[in-house]
Amino acid sequence: MLLVQRGSDKPMSDRICIEGLTVDGLIGVYPHELDRPQRLVVDLCAETDTRSAAHSERLVDTLDYDRLAECARTIIAARHHNLIETVAERIAALILQQHHGRVRSVTVRVCKPGAVADAQTVAVEITRKFDEIVGLVTDLSAV
Repeated sequence: MLLVQRGSDKPMSDRICIEGLTVDGLIGVYPHELDRPQRLVVDLCAETDTRSAAHSERLVDTLDYDRLAECARTIIAARHHNLIETVAERIAALILQQHHGRVRSVTVRVCKPGAVADAQTVAVEITRKFDEIVGLVTDLSAV
């Protein structure tokens, strides 16, 4: 269901975001990256309807920030990943799976500081909806 603000034809776009979540994990394709944890920085924004929580001021009526952050931590800690693209996809899939019906879409940005000489960071940013991650959801059962 697409929510529309009264007196407007624009869809509602409430977002709950976490910025700068730092997590160490095994990431990379080069031999020196296979057994040395590296810092990843994750930003994520979940599109959801916040009106109920705004009125009730109850945590059960919104997305719990800690649970969103834990999705990122869980994916990064689960195993070695070759690419930050994989990490972003799996974080998005886990958030959409665990919050199905509450999160309309999620944007995940994963940064790998120091990956390229003379650059502050490299990053991948994706936006996914639940129907776009169905194949990955079954892969996450082991997470």
